[in-house]
Amino acid sequence: MSIRHIGVFTPRDPGFIRPGSEEHSRMISPSKVGAILGLSRWESPYRLWHRMRGLVPPEAPKDAFDLGHDVEPFAANRWRRKNPGWLLSPGEVQFVVDPDHFGFPAVVTLDRRAVRGRSRRVVEFKLARDQHDMERWGDDFTGDLPPDYFAQVLAAMLFTGWTDHAGHVLALGPTYRERLYQVEYDLKAQTEAAYLIEECRAFWRSLQSDTPPPLDDTVATYECIKAQHPEIDGTTVNLDPDEALAYAEARAEFTRAEENLQLECNRLLKRMENARYANLGDPKNGGIQVARRQPGSKGAVAFYPSKTITPAKVLQLTEGAQP
Repeated sequence: MSIRHIGVFTPRDPGFIRPGSEEHSRMISPSKVGAILGLSRWESPYRLWHRMRGLVPPEAPKDAFDLGHDVEPFAANRWRRKNPGWLLSPGEVQFVVDPDHFGFPAVVTLDRRAVRGRSRRVVEFKLARDQHDMERWGDDFTGDLPPDYFAQVLAAMLFTGWTDHAGHVLALGPTYRERLYQVEYDLKAQTEAAYLIEECRAFWRSLQSDTPPPLDDTVATYECIKAQHPEIDGTTVNLDPDEALAYAEARAEFTRAEENLQLECNRLLKRMENARYANLGDPKNGGIQVARRQPGSKGAVAFYPSKTITPAKVLQLTEGAQP
C-alpha cells in the first residue's frame, strides 16, 4: 500500500512531533482511533473531541507511560527471539501522513520498525503490570487482541502503508507472561480499514464544526463534562419530570443490579470453597476464568471475580460444546 508521507522521523530528528504536544493533539494517531470508533476502554469520542479542540486539558503524564517506555528494550529482545531474521529499529519511528491522502492529518509513532530485506512490519508493545491490568485487558492472553488495540494496530498499518505483513503486538504481563498477537490485513481487515478511515474523516469534519459527539455511558465522558465546568455559580437548574424520572429509574436499576451481583459473587465464593480458580472449561483452550482466590494481606483471602465475562462469551462456549 502506497501512502504519501510528509516525512519519517525518529525522536532525535527536528521534524519529530512529540506525543502529548499541542501539535500532536491536533492530529489523528492510531491510539486515538479506538476512541473515535467507540472501542477504547480509557477514552470516549466525546472527551477526545473536546481534547483535540483544546476545550479540556490533555491527559496528564502517568507513571504507567514511563514504565511502558522503560520495558520496551526488554520487549524488543523478546520479540527478536520470536522473529529470527527480522531486524528492529533501536527506538520509535514516526510517520507523518500528508493530510490530503486520507482527508485528515495523521501521524503514527511506532514502538519499533521491523525490517527484513525490503519487507517492513509494524511492531507495538503493550504492558499489563498486574492482575488489575490483566482484567482490563480482558483475559490472560488466551483470547483475541482487545478491539481497541486491534484498531490501533490496523490504523498504524494503514498510516505507514505496511500491510503486506501482519502487524505485531507483543503483550507482556505479570509473572513474565507474554503473547505475540498478529493483525493480518485480510479481506475482513480490509473492510474494517475502509470503515476506520471513513469514521476518522467524519470525526475530523466534526472537529471543524461546533457539534461534539453525543453523550455516552463512559466514565471518560463524565470526567470530561466535569472538567468543562469547574466553577460553581450558586444558580439552580430546574429539571423536567422526565429527566428526574430517568435518573431515578437508573438509580433503582443500578441498586438492584448491585444486589444481584453480590448474591452471585457469594454463590461463586461458596462454590469454590478452598479452590484457587473457578473456570468454565480450560482458559488455555478457549475456556473462561470466572473467578480466582489468592492470599491477601494479614492472612486474609482475596476474591477476584472476572470483570470482563459476558453472557455472550458463556453462551458461545456452552453452545459450542453441545453435540
